Amino acid sequence: MTVSYADALLYAQGRLKMLGSGELKPFCETHQLTYTNIVNLKNGKLKREEPRLVQRVLVSLGIPAQQLRFPLTSKTTWFVLPDAEALASFQAQLHFLVSPKL
Repeated sequence: MTVSYADALLYAQGRLKMLGSGELKPFCETHQLTYTNIVNLKNGKLKREEPRLVQRVLVSLGIPAQQLRFPLTSKTTWFVLPDAEALASFQAQLHFLVSPKL
């Protein structure tokens, strides 16, 4: 039950964009996340891949994800979800977040 870094990033960005005006700073304070980094993640302006940051955001959003690098020499990061139900929920929410809105 794995999710690619790209999908996890899209999910995190989509969920962060759903926060109302003025809710991002309190979210960062509550979860001890750096506001500037979260704004950059939300707006797609990270200078490089930040798997630890994405993982922390996922966990803060209620997605219990663990990082996985396979094979160990790979530079590609995956996230492991605890079970098929969590994966199905993640995929359904991601689909909602990235599908065009009419």
